[in-house]
Amino acid sequence: MEYSTTAMNSEKLRVEPVFVTEEVSGREIDENVGDRFRVILFTEGNFTAGINGDHIHVISPAVMCLNENDRITIPGSDTTRIKCRQFLFSPRFLNKKLNFENILEKGPDAESEVVENRMILKTHIDSMELNYFRYIKPEDWARINDLMEKARFQLTAQDSGWWPCKTRSFLTELLFFNAQLFELRQNESKEVSPSAVSASFKPMLDYIARSYDKKITLEDLSQRFGTNRTDLNKLFKKETGMTAIKYVIDLRLRIARSLLKDTDLPVERIAEQTGFADSPHLERLFKQKYKMIPGDAR
Repeated sequence: MEYSTTAMNSEKLRVEPVFVTEEVSGREIDENVGDRFRVILFTEGNFTAGINGDHIHVISPAVMCLNENDRITIPGSDTTRIKCRQFLFSPRFLNKKLNFENILEKGPDAESEVVENRMILKTHIDSMELNYFRYIKPEDWARINDLMEKARFQLTAQDSGWWPCKTRSFLTELLFFNAQLFELRQNESKEVSPSAVSASFKPMLDYIARSYDKKITLEDLSQRFGTNRTDLNKLFKKETGMTAIKYVIDLRLRIARSLLKDTDLPVERIAEQTGFADSPHLERLFKQKYKMIPGDAR
């Protein structure tokens, strides 16, 4: 199957290298898709999968991030008991300058677009380091599924000329979410990276990663995690070097910057999608952090 989407209301043939499935059974999972990265969200099933010759036990809900070379095999006896959905895309859908070769480039000679997109694609291109697979909480599943469904609607309905940009924005959010999800949940038996945080602190960052597009206050965070404002900020400073709200704003700004660079969505839409009160609020904080207005980031 060619995992692409054809524009329905275009005078010229236009095919975008992106596709999102509905929920399907495990028998719909191709072993290898060749020229696509893919996110597989498992919703039902308990089985053993083969990944590039290794074996991994999957208990749903779980998410798997594979690159164009990864091969997954599932025993035939298990396929009907598995439910999942997939988000398949080529790197060039994110940015036309990207391809499967330059996305691996490191060092000072790599273009800025490549470097920045490499960061949010790290769950796919650094699969050996990040293990390409995570068990997830129901709320993580809900967030990933919601982004997949929003993207699938844009690809199938194409109710406006913005559908490629809107799809790209949901993909960007999904990649940001997965990158943070995987980094926070690295195997504790492995060497801890400098960016790692304590196990007791991870639920807070998980919650923010799922909820950054909604209103988050210090009071809400304190009540949710059974502490007070002062102790919460002390903990955030210790773990991240920032206060709690500063961390929330920083995450929103990083996601907004990627959306500005890789989509043509209006600033007003990006502000709404990333949890800012309005576009002036985003513009003011964006200028403080990046020393430029959002329009210049494009």
